[in-house]
Amino acid sequence: MKKLLISISLLAALCSCHHDDDPEDNRARRTVFVYMAAENNLARFADDDLSEMQTGSLKLTDDDNLVVYVDRAGSTTTPYLARVYKGELIDTLFMPEGLAADPTVLTRALRQAKTVYPAKSYGVVLWGHASGWLISENDSISVAASRAYGGSTGNNTSSGTGKYWMNIPQLAQAIQSAMGTDKLSFVFGDCCSFGCIEIAYELKDVADYVIGSPSEIPDMGAPYDLIVPKLFDVSDNLCRGIIDTYYNFCIEAYKIKSNIYYNRIPGDLEGYSVPLAAVKTSELDNLVQATSKILATIPDKVSSIGSLDLDGTVHYAQYASHKYSYDMNSVLSVNTSASDYQTWTSAFKKAVPYKRYSAKWMTEYNQLANEMNYFPVSDENCGCVSMFFPSVSYASTSPKWNKAIQKYQWNNVIHWEQYGW
Repeated sequence: MKKLLISISLLAALCSCHHDDDPEDNRARRTVFVYMAAENNLARFADDDLSEMQTGSLKLTDDDNLVVYVDRAGSTTTPYLARVYKGELIDTLFMPEGLAADPTVLTRALRQAKTVYPAKSYGVVLWGHASGWLISENDSISVAASRAYGGSTGNNTSSGTGKYWMNIPQLAQAIQSAMGTDKLSFVFGDCCSFGCIEIAYELKDVADYVIGSPSEIPDMGAPYDLIVPKLFDVSDNLCRGIIDTYYNFCIEAYKIKSNIYYNRIPGDLEGYSVPLAAVKTSELDNLVQATSKILATIPDKVSSIGSLDLDGTVHYAQYASHKYSYDMNSVLSVNTSASDYQTWTSAFKKAVPYKRYSAKWMTEYNQLANEMNYFPVSDENCGCVSMFFPSVSYASTSPKWNKAIQKYQWNNVIHWEQYGW
């Protein structure tokens, strides 16, 4: 009996030690990784945003890891990875020099953050320049005629938006490579034109939610002192908290500082904000099927010899003189039958569970600013998610957008080529 008791005691001790050393039990509640691509003309906002993150980190617990990767123009040091903890940057790790627009750099930085700060859930914030789905012919780092995400100058200067960019499919692959089987709770694009259905669909296998704006956003981006705590919400209120905080901040900022947001007349944006939406990726397969079906009801409008009615619809962005970022909800409501649109809307609402619409927002394009005066003032038919609709007006773009869009997984179901594009 004594030997049996000793054996039981030893077994209990071994089990106890194993439990304490189990890495699963030592993981943080959540790690949020902020990727700051600031080797461009946004560099002047990087320090302010870092300061805001430090303020926001004071509201976090020891079980929350806020980790930043910073590549900033004008810095005398190489890019670095650091934890933002109790108002300070700690555990700084200097990384090899490289372009933030390089997918391999994103993979390396995110993988390092995951290794050093393992957690039960993860989120990613993409900070920098972006132009929606726009894609270049080159699938690696591109000196882009069209653009997507990143915008690195490559010479440590802040001259312009940068000439090197990362295509969205490669961004998704970079996250997949770093995260392995751990799916992100969210990707939040704190950059222009990220609220795009083609982007969300590309990220559906790496994140539960994709959050962003289909429009331009203020240069200084999100109010991180307020948003940081929202990034660590593990409840169903995650998306609502991020969106409402951002949206409400811009309402007040535009009112108080209305003359610093590209406005021609101070006060132009009083009462307005930034349109924002959260896409639930588990519902995207249903949405793409529903979208394919409703487009099939209007082949005469979406074909290469058709004429899609875009009058009175909302568009969010331009590239040079081209409008390319139309609200998918707005366009389909105008061009399809009421019954078909109603069926499609039920799928859309499941895929976009939360959104905030603004009839006007900051833009550097005078043409877009003028056209906003004729946008709907109600969000009833505006989904705050953009979609690309091919057009003969894009015949001169480089690369050819009507063909380039077909590189996205969204097109594996939509098949724009069946309409002659």
